[in-house]
Parts: sequence; structure tokens; C-alpha cells
Amino acid sequence: MSTDTFTIPRYERNVAEDFSAKAYDAIELGIIRLEERQRLAKEAEEMGIRAFDAQLLIACALRQWALDHRYDALPSKEAPALSFEYRAWRMSWTRLWALAAMTVVVEGIIVWRWLF
Repeated sequence: MSTDTFTIPRYERNVAEDFSAKAYDAIELGIIRLEERQRLAKEAEEMGIRAFDAQLLIACALRQWALDHRYDALPSKEAPALSFEYRAWRMSWTRLWALAAMTVVVEGIIVWRWLF
């Protein structure tokens, strides 16, 4: 048995990169469903890429997309948290600060009246 039957064929660099770019663009449009995978596999076959290799390139494109669009769960001004817990926590602190400010103001008025 020759070792050539077990090696993955080497594709021209541009062919694999072009197919990966098409797969990445398909992922950008939304979830890749079976029909989209089949369409991509057909395009890959036309480009001379084996079906298994095409599925690997699609998986790599999906992984790259996930790395490029990492979700950050921490709230920020650009992406505020919408959970009830976060809003309740923030509202509680806002009320405490308002209560503290009102207490300082009222005590200041009382002390000012008492002194003058």
C-alpha cells in the first residue's frame, strides 16, 4: 500500500482560501443550514476540493467567525446589560446614592438653620 492514498491532497493556496472566504461570508449571513452546506460543498467540488476537506474548511471558517465575534457578557455603555438582575442592582445603588444625597442636604439645612 502506498502512502499517497492516505495523504491529503495539496490544493493551490488561493483555491482553499477562496473557498474559506465564501464559507466565512455564508456564516456572516446567518446560521449555515444543511442546504447552505450542500451548496458550499457543490461549489467546493467545482473548485476541485474534496467533500471532506470542504467540510473541514467550513468548520475552520465557523471557528474563525466565532473568534472574530467573541461575545462579552460584561455590560458597557456600548452594550448595556438588559437582564432584570442588572437593572435591579443598578436601580438599588441609584436609590441608595439618592437617599444619601438627600440625607446630606437635609442635615446641611438643619445645621445651617441651627447655626444662623
